[in-house]
Amino acid sequence: MEDFIRALRISVYNLRKTISSIRILTVLLIIACFIMQNLQAVLEFSDFVKIGITPYSFPHLVNDYVCQLVMMAGAVILFCNAPFEDEGYFYMLPRAGKRSWALGQVIYIVSASFLYVMFLLLMSILPLIGHGEIGSEWGKIWGTLAKTDAGVQFGLLFSVTEYMISNYSPIFALAVSVLLEWCCVSWLGLMIYFLNKLTGKTVGTCVGAFFVLLDICISNDWMPWANRFSPITLAQINAYAGSNLKYHITFQYGIAFFIIGILVLSVLSILVNYKEKAENRLQKLEVKWIQKQR
Repeated sequence: MEDFIRALRISVYNLRKTISSIRILTVLLIIACFIMQNLQAVLEFSDFVKIGITPYSFPHLVNDYVCQLVMMAGAVILFCNAPFEDEGYFYMLPRAGKRSWALGQVIYIVSASFLYVMFLLLMSILPLIGHGEIGSEWGKIWGTLAKTDAGVQFGLLFSVTEYMISNYSPIFALAVSVLLEWCCVSWLGLMIYFLNKLTGKTVGTCVGAFFVLLDICISNDWMPWANRFSPITLAQINAYAGSNLKYHITFQYGIAFFIIGILVLSVLSILVNYKEKAENRLQKLEVKWIQKQR
């Protein structure tokens, strides 16, 4: 219990650093501007037809591969400085212990991922204030954009698919999109942390960038079977339909991919903090073996 409390304090310490980071605040500002720019055409269409917009833009934004590329690039930048060992690391580690420190990093990554997704959700709703329409249905704006070429006429920058409008209620699509996005950002953050800590270099950050670009490569007809291993793709509801089904890419598969992946990466992220201890033991065994050979 004491280890968990210390881990929570470490995660809060990291969150405070993140919130006060100019680098992170700059990235969030850029992404906020990007989202508002994408929603501008929807606002113009709403003004033209004089019909309000229901606040369900988030599922459409995260299911567009270009928007997802930008949002997940922001997630990679969020965790690119892993393993988060600044000047306070050598002060806090002896007092907290490696177990609490490692667990604190995992809690921080999952918590920061949730806050990041909540920020994206907020930014998808704020621009609609003043044009909003409360309701439990998609509404005429999203329905028209999905079923007609009105989006093209008004310069819509992201896709609103008829598949989502026809097969999912807006509340369900919103809830599932938030959950999948949170899982995806957490998966990326844990993977970046583990590989950066393991190698002592920015290997995890580079691999994270690869996964972000993998989705857009697959979207351009490059090895569709690779969708099974693309977390960015599996975070999109639209991925669980069409030709992907023949590769057994179902919603159940996506949930299992994230749950198992996050659990495994969490364990590895904790164990990798004992890397130095393991290396020291191997060096001692190597010295003993050399001495025996002599």
